[in-house]
Amino acid sequence: MAQQFDSPKTEAELRRIQDKLYQHSKEVFDAGGRPAFKGLLEIMSAETTIITAIHNIKSNKGSETPGVDYKTMRKDYLQKPFSWVVNDIQNAFHHFEAQKIRRVYIDKPGKAEKRPLGIPTIRDRIVQECMRIVLEPILEAQFFAHSYGFRPMRDTAMALERVKFLTFQTNCHWVVEGDISKCFDHIDHSILLKRLHHMGIKNQRVLQIIKAMLKAGVMDNCEVSEEGTPQGGLISPLLANAYLDIMDEWITGQWENKSTVFPYKQTQSKYAALRKTNLTPGYLIRYADDFVIVTDTRAHAECWKARLEKFLHSKIKLTLSKEKTLITDVRKKYIKFLGYKLKLVPGKGRSGYVTRTIPDDDRLKRKVYEIAANIKKIPRNYSKEKLISEINRINSKIRGLIQYYQCCTWVNISMQKYHHWLQGLARSRLKQYKGKWIPARDTQNLPRIHEQYKAKIPAVKYREIYIGFTALTFCKWEKVPQKNQAETPYSEEGRELNFKRTKKKRILARLDEAYSDNATAAAIYRKQSTLNNFEFIMNRAYALNRDKLKCRVCGGWLIAHTPYAHRINPNLPLNKVNRVNNLVSLHWNCFQAVNNPEMDITGFDVKAQKKIKGYRDKLVISHTRNNQSVLMERRVR
Repeated sequence: MAQQFDSPKTEAELRRIQDKLYQHSKEVFDAGGRPAFKGLLEIMSAETTIITAIHNIKSNKGSETPGVDYKTMRKDYLQKPFSWVVNDIQNAFHHFEAQKIRRVYIDKPGKAEKRPLGIPTIRDRIVQECMRIVLEPILEAQFFAHSYGFRPMRDTAMALERVKFLTFQTNCHWVVEGDISKCFDHIDHSILLKRLHHMGIKNQRVLQIIKAMLKAGVMDNCEVSEEGTPQGGLISPLLANAYLDIMDEWITGQWENKSTVFPYKQTQSKYAALRKTNLTPGYLIRYADDFVIVTDTRAHAECWKARLEKFLHSKIKLTLSKEKTLITDVRKKYIKFLGYKLKLVPGKGRSGYVTRTIPDDDRLKRKVYEIAANIKKIPRNYSKEKLISEINRINSKIRGLIQYYQCCTWVNISMQKYHHWLQGLARSRLKQYKGKWIPARDTQNLPRIHEQYKAKIPAVKYREIYIGFTALTFCKWEKVPQKNQAETPYSEEGRELNFKRTKKKRILARLDEAYSDNATAAAIYRKQSTLNNFEFIMNRAYALNRDKLKCRVCGGWLIAHTPYAHRINPNLPLNKVNRVNNLVSLHWNCFQAVNNPEMDITGFDVKAQKKIKGYRDKLVISHTRNNQSVLMERRVR
């Protein structure tokens, strides 16, 4: 029987629905069946889901990149009236016509050819994100355990760790390095839609919308493709994973998830029994369209390659590249996977080997050269403030590179190759700024990193402190735990496990319920009513989260009272005035006291009076500056 849920009224309700979708999907899947869901369109098109989707998108770098209609998120949605935005997206769901995709071409790292990137319109991006929010928990519960690409709470380091574990523990040293030719360009639409239906998406209208998205024409040639998912669409990675899950299911069904008559309590006992059969051992690790199959002999590796080539071609219409799909004995040669290299070397392991992992030489060199180019581009006439900003930006790239590769056992050795050259380049660039070599622990930037090292780095004096270029060698191998399959964003246990691992708490749900329909009207201060656009309605709830449901003036709880969102500076430009950092949550009487300078505030305590005066002063300053800018404009005219 198909499961159905009511439309969410708040973001907290939406999250509970996501948890229920995941839980039901997992329970049915673990029992050997497939779930069935209807009524998904009502959840996707709910006001709450639309707000959440827009909030997710606006934080992305590409949110201001227009599609073929030249519309952007901020100007054409955030600054529009709240009801208009919601109605526009809901109408898109009920009468969906996919707009054409704008195609751009981006460089492929280390290759002459370029990768096509599809940019949907903002409206279509919002619809896709609304759909992803609802579909992801359903599909996530059914995906293969060791598929890591574009899935929440998973990363490349976990995929590498799985390969390390298998090659070290299972006595399987032969690896098929899989390469599918132009995988995302050749995904068959009809097979994908059937797969989504098989995995529980029984709502025909949802499938029709996905079909329309897949068949949207591309602006540079106005052609409609019958295959492929546009790289750049928000829902594309999820759909690609659903498609490749067909391959996952087939491969793992041959060995890892092979059903047996006898129920083994431990997987190792099961594999020991399977080895006594004529079956071909094979462990799959996949990250998007990059995958490896770990097996025990060359003959079995050849068998996997031949059978997989036939399966991909006949069942899901993909082509396995014969030239790029390699068979490697990791005891003799490195395999390349996700920018890492892995090999077994003689050591004290029980099989006589230990695992060595290093960054891929070509990719690391390319990234270091990009950082070097950024250092060389620093002008000779920067102000100290701009220089410090540029140093911090380059340092973030260096630390990002280190964090990606610190799961490699030989990360420090690989970084050492470029360390002196990059540091010398940075020192040379700082000469005109009177830079010099300073012990890292004596600098004041990146304190948690630099305080651990005595080595000298090029630094420049700013006021009374030193700011330095961090070093590539400020890194240590960090062992990555294997993926705990219970860790997921869609269960209380999963979120707790993620917090223990990352120490990052989940962002609180918007407090939508604090603003009822009556409160929406009441919170509009007449002098500022034109500023109450979609961004204001969305962000005031996030500001209330930040303020922890307390009035920023008197400190009283806002649970039993309607909160009022006050703009600290109402004269900021429209693209800044309604951002969370310009909004504070107040009681009605505190709101009046702040916005009415003639109101007697002796009834407030001393601390509250001080805050009221502070907010009043900011309003006066912003008003004065606004008047001055208006006068200047008039003089120019």
